[in-house]
Amino acid sequence: MTACFPTVAIVGSGPSGCYVAQFLQKKWAGAQITIFEALPVPYGLIRYGVAADHQGSKAVIQQFERMFEKGGVEFRGNVSIGRDISYAKLTESFDIVVLATGLNNDATLDIPVHPQAPVVGAGSVLKALNGHPRASLPKLVDGTIRKLGRNVAVIGSGNVAIDVLRMVAKSDDELAGSDIADEIRIALGTEEVNSLTLISRSSASDAKCDESMMAELLSLPGVAIRAQGINEDDQGPIAQLLKLASGREISLGFSRLFVNFMFNAVPVEVEEERGLAKVSLVDRLTGLRAEMMFDTVVTAIGFNNENARQSIVPSEDLAGDGVYRVGWLRRGPKGTVAENRKDAKAVSDQIVSDYEAGIVQARKLGLISIVHELPIGVVNHEGWLRIDRHERACAKPTRCREKVTEIRAMLKIAQSGDDIKVIAASEELVD
Repeated sequence: MTACFPTVAIVGSGPSGCYVAQFLQKKWAGAQITIFEALPVPYGLIRYGVAADHQGSKAVIQQFERMFEKGGVEFRGNVSIGRDISYAKLTESFDIVVLATGLNNDATLDIPVHPQAPVVGAGSVLKALNGHPRASLPKLVDGTIRKLGRNVAVIGSGNVAIDVLRMVAKSDDELAGSDIADEIRIALGTEEVNSLTLISRSSASDAKCDESMMAELLSLPGVAIRAQGINEDDQGPIAQLLKLASGREISLGFSRLFVNFMFNAVPVEVEEERGLAKVSLVDRLTGLRAEMMFDTVVTAIGFNNENARQSIVPSEDLAGDGVYRVGWLRRGPKGTVAENRKDAKAVSDQIVSDYEAGIVQARKLGLISIVHELPIGVVNHEGWLRIDRHERACAKPTRCREKVTEIRAMLKIAQSGDDIKVIAASEELVD
């Protein structure tokens, strides 16, 4: 069998993987492109990473839906490459393999942290609030999710840190139109929090968050803002916003929540004391040391794959002609969806260039050659659409969807009417 175009496998259905598929579909209208995803549902970072109240940023999904509807791009969810199908098998079966798996674990603090201290990664918190079926949150001995408590610290000054502050600070009414997982929000006790402290090693001038993100947070009603570690020399939009907002509403006496910003504050140790986190800080400018107690510390200092199961993480040795990396896996955990699009365009252009130069050739059969090796319970695009319709139909009036948060339930909806034994067997494979 001679193919007109190379067969393409894309591992990961987040924005980077979908953008590569979209660009290649436009260039090679007759190409066979398959997107593999470990979860039964697509869109990765857009569905589970973009904050639940930023539905405008999630609207890019509509583009990708049109891509699937055009044909030529197949979705195969509930398939874990590296476990269900080896990476070696994938490269044997497809002419081109694009790795778009991202970086899925929270980076850990590079300071002493007591193992019992209540510390959790921002990625875990945001994934859970986004309804991710495998989000990991600290639990009590009875198995229930541990509440954040009344006094919470967030270490970091990037957009992810601001996302955490905003998602905790917003009231139920202010989350109208979102797809937040309300049961997780209740379990975390976000409305019981009355003090949030952002701890940043850098100055306000060097804060890494976007101006628009900070402005949105500072505009929330009923939130009193305090800022420490800002001086007259601090310039830039973030510093100016905080100077204007600092002290707002404190004198008015009706603030429901205090948000305190601490800049030039370097964490040096996190200890556990009576179930709380004792954070030791050193002022970067004066060298003075201070200790603060928090119910929970949320770390927002980046992402990596350090603690992921090695079988499902693409090895650095997986390289050579026809193998490409894109997105965070290629350039690190930075950049917005728009920046991922730019990176995907560069990678797809390289793929096309390599094919036209004869570096990559159309020789392999692609999906058809491994279809019988795929696990039970594979979810195609139609299966995903069933889940999508279900989530929208089940949403209460103040939410745009109610996400299905259990894989077994996802599979049951996706297979709708298929043998329950098949669904149960698939659940055993994914647990």
